[in-house]
Amino acid sequence: MSSKSNHEQDLLLFLSKNQGYVTSKELLEVLNVSQKTVYRLINKINNEYEEGPLIISERGRGYKLDYEKFINSQKNNYKEKKMQFSPNERRKRIMEKLLLSSPKPINVYHLFSHYYVGDSVAFNDEQIMSEELKKYNLVLERKNRTLAILGDEVNIRKAIKDIIEIFHIIDIDDLKRNPKLNFNQYDVLFILDQLRRIEEDLNITIPYPYNVNIFSHLYILLSRSRKVPTRLFSDEISTKEMENMQRDILYPVAKVIVHNIEKYLNSPLPDMEIYFLYQYLVSSRMQGSHALTSTFSSEVIQVTKAYMEGMSSTLGIDIDSQSIFIDLANHIKPMLNRLEHKIRVKNSLLSQIKVTYEEVFMGVRKVSELVRNNFNLPAINDDENGFITLYFAKAIETGQHQRPIKTLIMCTTGIGTSELLKAKVSKKFPELEIVDVVASRNTQMLKEKYSDAELILSTVHMKEEVPIPYLLVSAMFTMDDQKRLQGKIEEIYHGY
Repeated sequence: MSSKSNHEQDLLLFLSKNQGYVTSKELLEVLNVSQKTVYRLINKINNEYEEGPLIISERGRGYKLDYEKFINSQKNNYKEKKMQFSPNERRKRIMEKLLLSSPKPINVYHLFSHYYVGDSVAFNDEQIMSEELKKYNLVLERKNRTLAILGDEVNIRKAIKDIIEIFHIIDIDDLKRNPKLNFNQYDVLFILDQLRRIEEDLNITIPYPYNVNIFSHLYILLSRSRKVPTRLFSDEISTKEMENMQRDILYPVAKVIVHNIEKYLNSPLPDMEIYFLYQYLVSSRMQGSHALTSTFSSEVIQVTKAYMEGMSSTLGIDIDSQSIFIDLANHIKPMLNRLEHKIRVKNSLLSQIKVTYEEVFMGVRKVSELVRNNFNLPAINDDENGFITLYFAKAIETGQHQRPIKTLIMCTTGIGTSELLKAKVSKKFPELEIVDVVASRNTQMLKEKYSDAELILSTVHMKEEVPIPYLLVSAMFTMDDQKRLQGKIEEIYHGY
Protein backbone atom coordinates (compact mmCIF):
# COMPACT_ATOMS: atom_id res chain seq x y z
CA MET A 1 0.00 0.00 0.00
CA SER A 2 1.54 3.30 -1.01
CA SER A 3 1.61 5.90 1.67
CA LYS A 4 -0.12 9.19 1.15
CA SER A 5 2.14 12.23 0.98
CA ASN A 6 2.12 14.72 3.81
CA HIS A 7 0.26 17.20 1.57
CA GLU A 8 -2.46 14.63 0.84
CA GLN A 9 -2.84 13.86 4.55
CA ASP A 10 -2.93 17.57 5.43
CA LEU A 11 -5.52 18.22 2.73
CA LEU A 12 -7.81 15.40 3.91
CA LEU A 13 -7.48 16.36 7.57
CA PHE A 14 -8.20 20.03 6.86
CA LEU A 15 -11.30 19.16 4.83
CA SER A 16 -12.45 16.70 7.52
CA LYS A 17 -12.23 19.50 10.08
CA ASN A 18 -14.35 21.85 7.90
CA GLN A 19 -17.77 20.39 7.20
CA GLY A 20 -18.76 22.95 4.58
CA TYR A 21 -17.13 23.96 1.31
CA VAL A 22 -13.58 25.34 1.37
CA THR A 23 -12.25 27.65 -1.35
CA SER A 24 -9.12 26.87 -3.31
CA LYS A 25 -7.59 30.07 -1.89
CA GLU A 26 -7.97 28.71 1.65
CA LEU A 27 -6.36 25.43 0.60
CA LEU A 28 -3.42 27.28 -0.95
CA GLU A 29 -2.81 29.12 2.30
CA VAL A 30 -3.14 26.04 4.51
CA LEU A 31 -0.99 23.73 2.37
CA ASN A 32 1.42 26.42 1.19
CA VAL A 33 1.43 25.03 -2.37
CA SER A 34 0.46 26.25 -5.84
CA GLN A 35 -3.02 26.13 -7.38
CA LYS A 36 -1.81 23.46 -9.80
CA THR A 37 -0.57 21.30 -6.92
CA VAL A 38 -3.95 21.55 -5.17
CA TYR A 39 -5.72 20.35 -8.33
CA ARG A 40 -3.20 17.53 -8.72
CA LEU A 41 -3.59 16.39 -5.08
CA ILE A 42 -7.39 16.36 -5.32
CA ASN A 43 -7.36 14.44 -8.61
CA LYS A 44 -4.87 11.92 -7.22
CA ILE A 45 -6.97 11.31 -4.06
CA ASN A 46 -10.19 10.96 -6.08
CA ASN A 47 -8.61 8.64 -8.67
CA GLU A 48 -7.30 6.32 -5.95
CA TYR A 49 -10.73 5.96 -4.38
CA GLU A 50 -12.73 3.35 -6.29
CA GLU A 51 -16.23 4.23 -5.02
CA GLY A 52 -16.46 7.70 -6.57
CA PRO A 53 -14.76 11.00 -5.66
CA LEU A 54 -13.75 11.44 -2.03
CA ILE A 55 -13.51 15.23 -2.49
CA ILE A 56 -16.54 16.96 -4.02
CA SER A 57 -16.07 20.20 -5.97
CA GLU A 58 -18.68 22.79 -6.87
CA ARG A 59 -18.08 25.86 -8.99
CA GLY A 60 -18.20 29.06 -6.97
CA ARG A 61 -18.17 27.22 -3.64
CA GLY A 62 -14.94 25.22 -3.61
CA TYR A 63 -14.22 21.76 -2.22
CA LYS A 64 -15.90 19.55 0.33
CA LEU A 65 -15.06 16.12 1.77
CA ASP A 66 -17.58 13.31 1.41
CA TYR A 67 -17.23 12.56 5.10
CA GLU A 68 -18.93 9.13 5.14
CA LYS A 69 -16.67 7.90 2.34
CA PHE A 70 -13.65 9.40 4.14
CA ILE A 71 -14.44 7.58 7.40
CA ASN A 72 -14.99 4.33 5.48
CA SER A 73 -11.74 4.74 3.56
CA GLN A 74 -9.82 5.35 6.80
CA LYS A 75 -11.23 2.18 8.32
CA ASN A 76 -10.60 0.03 5.24
CA ASN A 77 -7.29 1.62 4.31
CA TYR A 78 -5.28 -1.34 5.50
CA LYS A 79 -7.60 -4.00 4.14
CA GLU A 80 -7.68 -2.76 0.53
CA LYS A 81 -3.94 -2.46 0.12
CA LYS A 82 -2.20 -2.49 -3.25
CA MET A 83 1.05 -4.28 -3.96
CA GLN A 84 3.02 -1.05 -4.02
CA PHE A 85 5.39 -0.36 -1.18
CA SER A 86 7.45 2.62 -0.18
CA PRO A 87 10.98 1.88 1.12
CA ASN A 88 9.70 2.34 4.68
CA GLU A 89 6.81 -0.07 4.14
CA ARG A 90 9.16 -2.61 2.52
CA ARG A 91 11.45 -2.52 5.55
CA LYS A 92 8.51 -2.87 7.95
CA ARG A 93 7.21 -5.96 6.15
CA ILE A 94 10.66 -7.55 6.20
CA MET A 95 11.02 -6.81 9.92
CA GLU A 96 7.59 -8.38 10.50
CA LYS A 97 8.80 -11.67 9.01
CA LEU A 98 12.05 -11.60 10.95
CA LEU A 99 10.41 -10.70 14.25
CA LEU A 100 7.71 -13.35 13.99
CA SER A 101 10.29 -16.04 13.20
CA SER A 102 13.01 -14.80 15.61
CA PRO A 103 15.53 -16.20 16.41
CA LYS A 104 15.24 -18.37 13.30
CA PRO A 105 17.25 -16.89 10.36
CA ILE A 106 15.69 -16.27 6.94
CA ASN A 107 17.50 -16.22 3.60
CA VAL A 108 18.14 -12.68 2.32
CA TYR A 109 16.93 -13.57 -1.17
CA HIS A 110 13.58 -14.81 0.19
CA LEU A 111 13.17 -11.60 2.18
CA PHE A 112 13.83 -9.17 -0.69
CA SER A 113 12.87 -11.05 -3.89
CA HIS A 114 9.24 -9.83 -3.88
CA TYR A 115 10.34 -6.18 -3.95
CA TYR A 116 12.66 -6.33 -7.01
CA VAL A 117 15.50 -4.37 -5.43
CA GLY A 118 19.23 -4.74 -5.94
CA ASP A 119 21.93 -5.73 -3.45
CA SER A 120 22.86 -2.12 -2.67
CA VAL A 121 19.24 -1.28 -1.72
CA ALA A 122 18.99 -4.45 0.38
CA PHE A 123 22.22 -3.58 2.17
CA ASN A 124 20.95 -0.04 2.85
CA ASP A 125 17.69 -1.48 4.21
CA GLU A 126 19.66 -3.71 6.57
CA GLN A 127 21.49 -0.71 8.04
CA ILE A 128 18.25 1.23 8.57
CA MET A 129 16.44 -1.79 10.07
CA SER A 130 19.37 -2.44 12.38
CA GLU A 131 19.15 1.13 13.75
CA GLU A 132 15.38 0.84 14.17
CA LEU A 133 15.70 -2.42 16.11
CA LYS A 134 18.26 -0.91 18.46
CA LYS A 135 15.39 1.10 19.98
CA TYR A 136 14.11 -2.22 21.33
CA ASN A 137 17.57 -3.51 22.32
CA LEU A 138 17.41 -6.02 19.48
CA VAL A 139 20.19 -7.01 17.09
CA LEU A 140 19.88 -7.69 13.36
CA GLU A 141 22.42 -10.43 12.65
CA ARG A 142 23.64 -11.27 9.12
CA LYS A 143 25.20 -14.68 8.70
CA ASN A 144 25.80 -16.76 5.54
CA ARG A 145 23.35 -14.79 3.40
CA THR A 146 20.68 -14.94 6.10
CA LEU A 147 19.23 -12.40 8.51
CA ALA A 148 17.91 -12.98 12.02
CA ILE A 149 16.70 -10.75 14.85
CA LEU A 150 18.12 -11.61 18.26
CA GLY A 151 17.17 -10.34 21.70
CA ASP A 152 14.98 -10.84 24.75
CA GLU A 153 11.47 -12.12 24.15
CA VAL A 154 9.84 -9.17 25.88
CA ASN A 155 11.59 -6.76 23.49
CA ILE A 156 10.74 -8.87 20.45
CA ARG A 157 7.04 -8.73 21.33
CA LYS A 158 7.12 -4.98 21.87
CA ALA A 159 8.75 -4.52 18.48
CA ILE A 160 6.14 -6.80 16.84
CA LYS A 161 3.30 -4.78 18.34
CA ASP A 162 4.78 -1.44 17.27
CA ILE A 163 5.97 -2.40 13.80
CA ILE A 164 3.09 -4.58 12.54
CA GLU A 165 0.59 -1.91 11.57
CA ILE A 166 -2.51 -4.10 11.53
CA PHE A 167 -2.40 -4.22 15.35
CA HIS A 168 -2.91 -0.45 15.33
CA ILE A 169 -6.04 -0.34 13.17
CA ILE A 170 -8.03 -3.50 13.92
CA ASP A 171 -11.59 -3.21 15.08
CA ILE A 172 -12.61 -5.86 17.61
CA ASP A 173 -16.11 -6.04 16.10
CA ASP A 174 -14.59 -6.57 12.64
CA LEU A 175 -12.31 -9.47 13.59
CA LYS A 176 -14.91 -12.23 13.41
CA ARG A 177 -16.38 -11.37 10.04
CA ASN A 178 -13.54 -9.96 7.95
CA PRO A 179 -11.26 -12.64 6.44
CA LYS A 180 -9.22 -9.94 4.68
CA LEU A 181 -7.52 -9.15 7.99
CA ASN A 182 -5.59 -12.41 7.56
CA PHE A 183 -5.74 -13.45 11.21
CA ASN A 184 -5.94 -17.06 12.38
CA GLN A 185 -9.70 -17.24 12.94
CA TYR A 186 -9.43 -19.98 15.58
CA ASP A 187 -7.06 -17.79 17.56
CA VAL A 188 -9.32 -14.78 17.07
CA LEU A 189 -12.39 -16.57 18.45
CA PHE A 190 -10.40 -17.99 21.36
CA ILE A 191 -8.95 -14.60 22.35
CA LEU A 192 -12.29 -12.82 22.00
CA ASP A 193 -13.74 -15.43 24.35
CA GLN A 194 -10.94 -14.69 26.85
CA LEU A 195 -11.68 -10.97 26.63
CA ARG A 196 -15.34 -11.70 27.32
CA ARG A 197 -14.37 -13.80 30.35
CA ILE A 198 -12.19 -11.01 31.73
CA GLU A 199 -15.09 -8.57 31.44
CA GLU A 200 -17.55 -11.00 33.02
CA ASP A 201 -15.26 -11.97 35.91
CA LEU A 202 -14.61 -8.33 36.78
CA ASN A 203 -18.09 -7.11 35.84
CA ILE A 204 -16.53 -4.41 33.67
CA THR A 205 -16.19 -3.39 30.02
CA ILE A 206 -12.77 -2.83 28.46
CA PRO A 207 -13.29 -0.04 25.89
CA TYR A 208 -11.38 0.70 22.70
CA PRO A 209 -8.37 0.97 22.30
CA TYR A 210 -7.49 -1.01 25.45
CA ASN A 211 -9.39 -4.10 24.30
CA VAL A 212 -7.36 -4.01 21.06
CA ASN A 213 -4.15 -3.68 23.09
CA ILE A 214 -4.95 -6.80 25.14
CA PHE A 215 -6.08 -8.67 22.01
CA SER A 216 -2.78 -7.82 20.29
CA HIS A 217 -0.77 -8.98 23.30
CA LEU A 218 -2.57 -12.34 23.45
CA TYR A 219 -2.44 -12.90 19.68
CA ILE A 220 1.31 -12.26 19.63
CA LEU A 221 1.70 -14.57 22.65
CA LEU A 222 0.00 -17.41 20.74
CA SER A 223 2.02 -16.80 17.58
CA ARG A 224 5.35 -16.63 19.38
CA SER A 225 4.64 -19.61 21.64
CA ARG A 226 4.09 -21.82 18.60
CA LYS A 227 7.24 -20.66 16.85
CA VAL A 228 9.58 -20.70 19.85
CA PRO A 229 7.92 -22.92 22.48
CA THR A 230 11.06 -23.35 24.56
CA ARG A 231 11.98 -19.68 24.63
CA LEU A 232 11.68 -18.16 28.11
CA PHE A 233 11.76 -14.60 29.36
CA SER A 234 15.06 -13.51 30.83
CA ASP A 235 13.22 -11.06 33.12
CA GLU A 236 12.48 -11.95 36.73
CA ILE A 237 9.69 -10.65 38.97
CA SER A 238 10.89 -9.08 42.20
CA THR A 239 9.38 -10.24 45.48
CA LYS A 240 7.75 -6.82 45.97
CA GLU A 241 6.23 -6.85 42.48
CA MET A 242 4.90 -10.36 43.04
CA GLU A 243 3.33 -9.42 46.38
CA ASN A 244 1.72 -6.28 44.91
CA MET A 245 0.34 -8.27 41.97
CA GLN A 246 -1.07 -11.06 44.13
CA ARG A 247 -2.98 -8.55 46.28
CA ASP A 248 -4.71 -7.10 43.21
CA ILE A 249 -8.13 -8.28 42.06
CA LEU A 250 -6.72 -8.51 38.53
CA TYR A 251 -4.11 -11.17 39.40
CA PRO A 252 -6.41 -14.23 39.63
CA VAL A 253 -8.07 -13.15 36.39
CA ALA A 254 -4.71 -12.96 34.59
CA LYS A 255 -3.75 -16.35 36.07
CA VAL A 256 -6.93 -18.03 34.81
CA ILE A 257 -6.53 -16.58 31.29
CA VAL A 258 -2.92 -17.77 31.00
CA HIS A 259 -4.01 -21.22 32.24
CA ASN A 260 -6.68 -21.26 29.49
CA ILE A 261 -4.03 -20.36 26.92
CA GLU A 262 -1.85 -23.24 28.13
CA LYS A 263 -4.74 -25.66 27.56
CA TYR A 264 -5.45 -24.11 24.14
CA LEU A 265 -1.81 -24.48 23.09
CA ASN A 266 -1.42 -27.81 24.92
CA SER A 267 1.89 -26.44 26.15
CA PRO A 268 3.09 -24.94 29.46
CA LEU A 269 3.95 -21.24 29.65
CA PRO A 270 6.40 -19.49 31.99
CA ASP A 271 4.91 -17.70 35.02
CA MET A 272 6.21 -14.49 33.51
CA GLU A 273 3.23 -14.60 31.10
CA ILE A 274 0.84 -14.03 34.03
CA TYR A 275 2.82 -10.98 35.06
CA PHE A 276 2.84 -9.52 31.54
CA LEU A 277 -0.91 -10.04 31.06
CA TYR A 278 -1.45 -8.47 34.48
CA GLN A 279 0.54 -5.45 33.30
CA TYR A 280 -1.77 -5.03 30.32
CA LEU A 281 -4.86 -5.34 32.50
CA VAL A 282 -3.67 -2.85 35.11
CA SER A 283 -2.68 -0.47 32.30
CA SER A 284 -6.13 -0.52 30.69
CA ARG A 285 -9.03 1.86 31.25
CA MET A 286 -12.04 -0.08 32.51
CA GLN A 287 -15.69 0.84 32.72
CA GLY A 288 -18.00 -0.75 35.28
CA SER A 289 -18.13 -1.72 38.95
CA HIS A 290 -14.39 -2.39 39.31
CA ALA A 291 -13.55 0.94 37.73
CA LEU A 292 -16.10 2.84 39.82
CA THR A 293 -14.89 1.42 43.12
CA SER A 294 -11.22 1.90 42.39
CA THR A 295 -9.38 4.45 44.48
CA PHE A 296 -6.75 6.92 43.38
CA SER A 297 -3.24 6.96 44.79
CA SER A 298 -1.71 10.24 45.90
CA GLU A 299 0.44 10.22 42.75
CA VAL A 300 -2.61 9.86 40.48
CA ILE A 301 -4.36 12.71 42.32
CA GLN A 302 -1.31 14.98 42.12
CA VAL A 303 -0.65 14.25 38.44
CA THR A 304 -4.32 14.81 37.55
CA LYS A 305 -4.36 18.13 39.42
CA ALA A 306 -1.11 19.13 37.70
CA TYR A 307 -2.72 18.57 34.30
CA MET A 308 -5.86 20.50 35.24
CA GLU A 309 -3.90 23.42 36.69
CA GLY A 310 -1.45 23.42 33.79
CA MET A 311 -4.19 23.40 31.16
CA SER A 312 -6.18 26.06 33.04
CA SER A 313 -3.14 28.32 32.82
CA THR A 314 -2.28 27.39 29.22
CA LEU A 315 -5.81 27.86 27.85
CA GLY A 316 -6.70 30.78 30.12
CA ILE A 317 -9.83 29.04 31.43
CA ASP A 318 -10.90 27.69 34.78
CA ILE A 319 -10.84 23.87 34.83
CA ASP A 320 -11.83 22.77 38.31
CA SER A 321 -14.92 20.60 37.83
CA GLN A 322 -15.05 17.47 40.00
CA SER A 323 -16.52 15.47 37.11
CA ILE A 324 -13.56 16.40 34.90
CA PHE A 325 -11.17 15.44 37.70
CA ILE A 326 -12.70 11.97 38.15
CA ASP A 327 -12.85 11.32 34.41
CA LEU A 328 -9.25 12.39 33.87
CA ALA A 329 -7.96 10.59 36.99
CA ASN A 330 -9.53 7.35 35.72
CA HIS A 331 -7.38 7.81 32.61
CA ILE A 332 -4.21 8.94 34.42
CA LYS A 333 -4.26 5.89 36.73
CA PRO A 334 -3.73 3.26 33.96
CA MET A 335 -1.54 5.70 32.01
CA LEU A 336 0.99 5.79 34.86
CA ASN A 337 0.99 1.98 34.80
CA ARG A 338 1.59 2.02 31.05
CA LEU A 339 4.54 4.36 31.50
CA GLU A 340 5.97 2.16 34.25
CA HIS A 341 5.57 -1.07 32.26
CA LYS A 342 6.55 0.56 28.94
CA ILE A 343 3.24 -0.37 27.33
CA ARG A 344 2.23 1.75 24.37
CA VAL A 345 -1.37 2.21 23.29
CA LYS A 346 -1.51 3.40 19.70
CA ASN A 347 -3.80 6.39 19.19
CA SER A 348 -5.42 5.89 15.78
CA LEU A 349 -7.00 9.37 15.91
CA LEU A 350 -3.77 11.21 16.71
CA SER A 351 -3.37 13.04 13.37
CA GLN A 352 -7.00 14.22 13.45
CA ILE A 353 -6.72 15.29 17.09
CA LYS A 354 -3.65 17.37 16.26
CA VAL A 355 -5.53 19.22 13.53
CA THR A 356 -8.95 19.54 15.18
CA TYR A 357 -7.69 20.52 18.64
CA GLU A 358 -4.29 21.95 17.77
CA GLU A 359 -4.17 24.54 20.57
CA VAL A 360 -5.34 22.07 23.22
CA PHE A 361 -2.94 19.37 22.01
CA MET A 362 0.07 21.71 22.06
CA GLY A 363 -0.93 22.79 25.57
CA VAL A 364 -1.17 19.19 26.75
CA ARG A 365 2.22 18.41 25.24
CA LYS A 366 3.83 21.27 27.21
CA VAL A 367 2.08 20.29 30.43
CA SER A 368 3.11 16.65 29.93
CA GLU A 369 6.75 17.72 29.81
CA LEU A 370 6.34 19.61 33.09
CA VAL A 371 4.52 16.64 34.65
CA ARG A 372 7.25 14.29 33.49
CA ASN A 373 9.98 16.40 35.09
CA ASN A 374 8.09 17.19 38.30
CA PHE A 375 7.08 13.58 38.98
CA ASN A 376 10.18 11.90 37.52
CA LEU A 377 8.18 9.93 34.96
CA PRO A 378 9.25 8.29 31.68
CA ALA A 379 8.65 10.28 28.49
CA ILE A 380 4.95 10.81 27.76
CA ASN A 381 4.52 10.21 24.01
CA ASP A 382 2.11 11.92 21.64
CA ASP A 383 -0.26 8.94 21.63
CA GLU A 384 -0.85 9.59 25.35
CA ASN A 385 -0.97 13.35 24.80
CA GLY A 386 -3.67 12.81 22.19
CA PHE A 387 -5.81 10.79 24.61
CA ILE A 388 -5.43 13.44 27.33
CA THR A 389 -6.30 16.17 24.80
CA LEU A 390 -9.72 14.59 24.30
CA TYR A 391 -10.62 15.03 27.98
CA PHE A 392 -9.94 18.77 27.84
CA ALA A 393 -11.56 19.04 24.40
CA LYS A 394 -14.64 17.40 25.88
CA ALA A 395 -14.63 19.94 28.72
CA ILE A 396 -14.47 22.75 26.19
CA GLU A 397 -17.14 21.28 23.91
CA THR A 398 -19.59 20.61 26.74
CA GLY A 399 -18.89 23.92 28.44
CA GLN A 400 -17.96 22.28 31.73
CA HIS A 401 -14.92 24.48 32.04
CA GLN A 402 -16.64 27.71 31.15
CA ARG A 403 -17.04 30.51 33.59
CA PRO A 404 -20.34 32.31 32.97
CA ILE A 405 -20.08 35.24 30.59
CA LYS A 406 -21.39 38.36 32.31
CA THR A 407 -23.96 39.75 29.88
CA LEU A 408 -26.10 42.90 29.64
CA ILE A 409 -29.44 43.03 27.80
CA MET A 410 -30.14 46.43 26.22
CA CYS A 411 -33.06 48.06 24.40
CA THR A 412 -34.54 51.56 24.05
CA THR A 413 -36.31 51.61 27.42
CA GLY A 414 -34.71 48.83 29.38
CA ILE A 415 -38.02 46.98 29.88
CA GLY A 416 -40.55 45.02 27.83
CA THR A 417 -38.74 43.58 24.82
CA SER A 418 -35.52 43.31 26.84
CA GLU A 419 -37.24 41.13 29.45
CA LEU A 420 -38.56 38.88 26.70
CA LEU A 421 -35.10 38.68 25.19
CA LYS A 422 -33.62 37.95 28.62
CA ALA A 423 -35.98 35.00 29.12
CA LYS A 424 -35.18 33.54 25.69
CA VAL A 425 -31.41 33.99 26.02
CA SER A 426 -31.33 32.48 29.53
CA LYS A 427 -33.18 29.42 28.31
CA LYS A 428 -31.05 28.82 25.20
CA PHE A 429 -27.64 29.88 26.58
CA PRO A 430 -27.19 28.95 30.26
CA GLU A 431 -23.48 29.84 30.00
CA LEU A 432 -24.49 33.51 29.90
CA GLU A 433 -25.03 35.25 33.24
CA ILE A 434 -27.52 38.10 32.65
CA VAL A 435 -26.31 40.71 35.13
CA ASP A 436 -28.80 43.46 34.21
CA VAL A 437 -31.29 44.87 31.73
CA VAL A 438 -30.38 48.43 30.74
CA ALA A 439 -31.63 51.21 28.49
CA SER A 440 -29.66 52.22 25.40
CA ARG A 441 -29.60 55.86 26.49
CA ASN A 442 -27.37 54.94 29.44
CA THR A 443 -24.32 53.89 27.43
CA GLN A 444 -22.10 56.45 29.18
CA MET A 445 -22.42 54.78 32.57
CA LEU A 446 -21.74 51.24 31.26
CA LYS A 447 -17.98 51.40 31.77
CA GLU A 448 -18.30 52.65 35.34
CA LYS A 449 -21.15 50.49 36.60
CA TYR A 450 -20.51 47.29 34.60
CA SER A 451 -16.74 47.21 34.28
CA ASP A 452 -16.70 43.39 34.49
CA ALA A 453 -19.37 42.88 31.79
CA GLU A 454 -18.11 40.88 28.80
CA LEU A 455 -21.00 41.08 26.35
CA ILE A 456 -23.97 43.30 25.47
CA LEU A 457 -26.98 41.95 23.60
CA SER A 458 -28.79 44.92 22.14
CA THR A 459 -32.04 45.24 20.22
CA VAL A 460 -30.95 48.66 18.88
CA HIS A 461 -27.89 49.74 16.98
CA MET A 462 -25.39 51.42 19.30
CA LYS A 463 -24.12 54.63 17.72
CA GLU A 464 -21.63 55.38 20.44
CA GLU A 465 -18.57 53.25 20.99
CA VAL A 466 -18.64 51.18 24.15
CA PRO A 467 -15.73 49.28 25.73
CA ILE A 468 -17.72 46.04 25.85
CA PRO A 469 -18.25 43.65 22.90
CA TYR A 470 -21.84 43.78 21.70
CA LEU A 471 -24.14 41.93 19.34
CA LEU A 472 -27.22 43.38 17.64
CA VAL A 473 -30.11 40.91 17.87
CA SER A 474 -33.84 40.81 17.28
CA ALA A 475 -36.15 40.91 20.30
CA MET A 476 -37.71 37.72 18.89
CA PHE A 477 -34.27 36.07 19.13
CA THR A 478 -34.46 34.20 15.83
CA MET A 479 -32.43 31.13 14.81
CA ASP A 480 -30.07 33.43 12.95
CA ASP A 481 -29.56 35.48 16.14
CA GLN A 482 -28.84 32.28 18.05
CA LYS A 483 -26.20 31.14 15.53
CA ARG A 484 -24.51 34.54 15.61
CA LEU A 485 -24.56 34.57 19.41
CA GLN A 486 -23.00 31.10 19.53
CA GLY A 487 -20.17 32.42 17.37
CA LYS A 488 -19.75 35.42 19.64
CA ILE A 489 -19.56 33.19 22.72
CA GLU A 490 -16.84 31.07 21.10
CA GLU A 491 -14.91 34.25 20.25
CA ILE A 492 -15.04 35.35 23.89
CA TYR A 493 -14.00 31.98 25.27
CA HIS A 494 -11.16 31.55 22.83
CA GLY A 495 -10.03 35.17 22.99
CA TYR A 496 -10.38 35.86 19.25
